[in-house]
Amino acid sequence: MYWRIDCTEHLLLNVRDDPTNSPPRPSPRTEANGVQKRAGRPRSTTYSAGSIGPASAQSLAKHQAAAVDRNHFGEGPLVVRWAGSPDGYLLAGVTRQGVYLWLVKPFVQLSSLIYEPAEELGQFVDVIWGVDGGMLFAVTSTGYIYEIAVYKRDTPALEYQFSAQHYYVRGPGEAAGISSLGIAQKRTFRLPGTGATVCATAAGPDMAMVATRSHVYRLTWEGAVISTTAVRDIYDNPLAQLRQILCISDGGLRTELHLFSDGSAHVLFCSGSEAVVRPLEQSGITVLAYNPTSRIVAVGTTGSEVLLYAVANREQSLDLITQWVLEHDKAAHVAALTWTPDGSALVCGYSTGHVVMRTVLGFELNATRLSSQILPEFLVPSPRLLHWAPGATRLYVFSDCVAASGDSVCGQQADVLPFVRAALNVMACEGNSKRVCMFSDDKVLLHHCEFEAHDLASQQPELLWHVAHVPPDYISSNWPLRYVATDADGLHIAVAGTNGLACFSVASHKWRLFRNQQQEASISCVGGLLWYREYLIVASINHECGDSPQILFFARTRPLDTTSDLQTVVLESPVVAMSCHDSILLVLCRNNVLYQYAIFDDMNFIQVSFRCEIELSQFGVDPLRVRSLQWVPSALFDGRPAFLVHEGIALKVIGEELGESGSVVVSNRVEFSITSGVNFGNMHSTVWWFSGTHLYASLISLEDFMDGGTGPLVDGARRRMMRIRPEFFPVAISADKGMAVGLDQDWTLEEHAVIGLGKLPIRAKLYLHNILDHMLSDGAEQDALMYAACFEHLEFFSHAMEILLHEVLEREMDQSLAIRGADVVLPRVVAMLENFSAFHEIVVHCARKTEAAFWSHLFACVGGPEKFFRLCLDSNQLETATQSLLILQTLEPASVNEDNILALLHRVVAEKNRELCLEILRFLKMTSESDPAMNRLLGRLRQL
Repeated sequence: MYWRIDCTEHLLLNVRDDPTNSPPRPSPRTEANGVQKRAGRPRSTTYSAGSIGPASAQSLAKHQAAAVDRNHFGEGPLVVRWAGSPDGYLLAGVTRQGVYLWLVKPFVQLSSLIYEPAEELGQFVDVIWGVDGGMLFAVTSTGYIYEIAVYKRDTPALEYQFSAQHYYVRGPGEAAGISSLGIAQKRTFRLPGTGATVCATAAGPDMAMVATRSHVYRLTWEGAVISTTAVRDIYDNPLAQLRQILCISDGGLRTELHLFSDGSAHVLFCSGSEAVVRPLEQSGITVLAYNPTSRIVAVGTTGSEVLLYAVANREQSLDLITQWVLEHDKAAHVAALTWTPDGSALVCGYSTGHVVMRTVLGFELNATRLSSQILPEFLVPSPRLLHWAPGATRLYVFSDCVAASGDSVCGQQADVLPFVRAALNVMACEGNSKRVCMFSDDKVLLHHCEFEAHDLASQQPELLWHVAHVPPDYISSNWPLRYVATDADGLHIAVAGTNGLACFSVASHKWRLFRNQQQEASISCVGGLLWYREYLIVASINHECGDSPQILFFARTRPLDTTSDLQTVVLESPVVAMSCHDSILLVLCRNNVLYQYAIFDDMNFIQVSFRCEIELSQFGVDPLRVRSLQWVPSALFDGRPAFLVHEGIALKVIGEELGESGSVVVSNRVEFSITSGVNFGNMHSTVWWFSGTHLYASLISLEDFMDGGTGPLVDGARRRMMRIRPEFFPVAISADKGMAVGLDQDWTLEEHAVIGLGKLPIRAKLYLHNILDHMLSDGAEQDALMYAACFEHLEFFSHAMEILLHEVLEREMDQSLAIRGADVVLPRVVAMLENFSAFHEIVVHCARKTEAAFWSHLFACVGGPEKFFRLCLDSNQLETATQSLLILQTLEPASVNEDNILALLHRVVAEKNRELCLEILRFLKMTSESDPAMNRLLGRLRQL
C-alpha cells in the first residue's frame, strides 16, 4: 500500500578513480595523503565535498559530459554490482577494480577502496553484505574474496561548516550530520579450484554462497567451506553459467533457486544431506526475488511477465499464485525486482525505464517511467538495483543508460522515487481502518472520508486532507517513522520513529513531544502503538533496562513522560502484533505467546491486569509472518479464545474448538484484513479482507454474536459473506457511511509530471446497497430494513437505494423466464423502500436510468404506473410526478394519461410553480408529434 508523491529526484553517483575507467595517472610510491600504493593493495578515498547528492546543475552537466566522453570510447558500465545493507542505511557497489560505500540519506559517497589491476587477483564481479551490516565481501573473477570492514571514523570533512553563525533546520535523519563511516580491507581468502567466479549471495546468518563456472560453494562467514555442488549436477549445459542464486531457509530445510544465463532456473530442495533438483517450468527468466513474509518467489522474464510462486519447502514444490505483464510496454523485459520491506508489494524495473509497483496479489498501485539524465533522446535507463531506504518511503533506483537503438551501456544514473505509505500497512488498529491515513518521510496525511453525494456519483471526491508535518526536532533525530496510529475519532495521531514518539492533535494542530530528550532516547517502539479511549498504548523496548520489552501507557491529556504513574507491563519477548477489543488487549510476542490483558480506566488512572496466555505454536503460527491479529467478534461475547490471524497472504481462524489442527483458513488470498465493529440495526460487526481484486465481507449479526463461537466465519451454513469489486485499492472502511475508501492507481509516465498531494486520487465505493441486497436475497427483510434505517440521514442514502433497485432489476431481467420466478428479490426491495420518505423519488430516478423494457417489471411491483403517479400527487411530490410522465405515457393508455396530466397541471398551477409548468408543456410538445392524445391535449391547453 504505497503511492507516489512529489517529483523524482536525480542523484550524482560520482564514481571516480577507477583505473579501468580513468585516464592513466602518475604512479608515485606515495599519494598526497600519505597512503602507500602497491599492486594489489587498496588506495583509500575518503569523503570530499563534491560527492554529495542530489546533483546540482553544474555537477550534473559535468557528469553528463564525462559520460558522453566515455560513450565515445564505448566503455562498459561503471558499477558492475550493487548491494544494499540489511538495515537499508548504506549502499555498496563494486567496479572492476574498486569498492565504494554510500550513505543513502543524505546521498553521499562515504569511502572507497581502489585496487591496482593485477591479473592474478582478477576483477570484481559481485559484492554482498554480512548479516550484521558491519562487513562487506567483494568477490573477484579469479575466486578471491575480500573481507572489508565498515568502521566508524572521525573526520572534520563530514561536518557542516559555515564561515559565520548560521541557523538552519536539519531534515529527516540528518540530526547527527553525515555518518563518519569508512571501509578497510580486513583479510582475503580464496575459493578452492580454478573456475572463474560469477556471482555470490548471502544465504542466511550462518552461510554465504559463491558460484564459479563449475561449482557452487557454501561457506561460513569466516571463509570455511561447508559443502560444494557441481553446476552440472544442477543444470547440465556447459554453455550456460550461473547469473543469480537465491537461498530460502525454513528450519532444517533449504531451497535454492539457480538462475542461468540462458534464461532457465532450477530449484534445489535440500533436506540434510539429500538434495532434489527440479527445473522451473518457465523460460526466458531474467531475475529472481524472494519475500520471506509471504514465502513467495517473484520471477521476471524477457517477455515483461512477472510470475509469483509460493514456496513449499516441506512439499518440495513451487506453486504458481499469479502472473502479470507490463501493460505500458510489452516489449520490455524485467531488469530488476525488489519486495517492500514488509513484503506487501513488489517493485518491478523494466528495460524501458518503467518502474511498476504491484501488491503481492497483483494489484497495480503505481507506475513511473524514468528518463535518462544523459541525452534523454537517445538513452533509456534500465534499472539494475531497486533499494528501499529505511522506512520504505524512498525508493532508490540505480540504472544503466542503454542506447535506444541497441544494447550498449553508455553510462549509469541514480534516481529516488518518494512514496507515501498507508498507516494501516504498519498498524492494523481501529483508527487506521476507519479513515485514510498516509505518511511519508516527515509528514502524516489524514483524510476523514467526508464525501458529498455528487462526489460519489462522479467518483471524484473533494480532497479534504489534514497534513501534519512532524516536528524537525523529532524527525531529524528519529527518522524513519516506523508506526503511525490515529484514534477512533480521527482527532489524534501518534507516530513513532527509531526512538521515542510524538502525538498530534488535529483540532489544535499542535504536537506533543517528550520534554526530556534522554527519556525520548530511552525507548523504542517495537511492535506497534494504538489508541484506547483517552490513552495511547505503546509496545516498546526500554534501553535503560537492558532492552527490556514493555508496554507503556500514556494519557492523551498529559505530557509525554516515562516516569509518570501510569502502569507499565513488562514482557518476556518483544511484541510483533497488538490489538485492542473493548477493554481487552491482545499482545503477540516473538516467542509465539499470545497474552491477554484486561484494561480498567477512567479519566484519571488506568489499570491493567493479566488474564491468560496462549501458546500459538500449537496452531502452526509463525509470529514473524503475522501481519494482524484480531479477536473473532462472535467469540468475544463469551470470551472464547478464538482469533483471526493474517499470516503471509492467508487469513485463518485459530482456536481450540476448531478440531485437531486448531485452525481453519478463511481465505488464501488476502492483502489485508480489518474488523468493523459498529452496530447498525441487527448487525454487530463485519470482517473485511481484500483479495487484490475483490473486497470480501463476512457479516456477523447480533444473534451470531450472542451465540458466540467461530461459526459465522468457518461454518458454511452460518456464514453470510458478500463481495464487491471496488476497482481501487481500499485502505479504510467508513462503516458509519456504508462505504469503502481507498486510493486509485497512479501512473507517472512523463519526466515533467509534477506529483504532489493533489495527485493522491481518493476514491469511495458504496457498499450499503450490497449488504442490503445480500440480506434481502437471504430473506432477512426485517434485518435489511433496520440496517437501512441507520443510514437514512445521509445525503447519499437515496443514491445508494437507487443503485440497489437498479442492480436487482437488471439482474432479474437478465435471468431466463424459466428461473425468473424462483426467488424474486425485487418485491422485497420495493417493500423495504416503501418505508422511507424518498421512495417515490428513488423509483422514478431508477426508472429513468434504465431501459424502457424494464419499466413494466419494475412498476408491476409498485402497483402499476397510474397508482404510483396518483400516490405522488396525493403526497404533493409534484416534481417526482412530473418526472414520471414519460413512464406513464409509455405504459398506460392515452385516455388515462390525459386526465392524469390535467390533474398534475392543475396542482402545479395552484402551487404557482412556473418551472414545473414549463417542464410539463415541454413534455407535451415533445410527445405530441407521435401521440395523438398528447397532441389533442396540447391543443386544449392552447385554447385556455
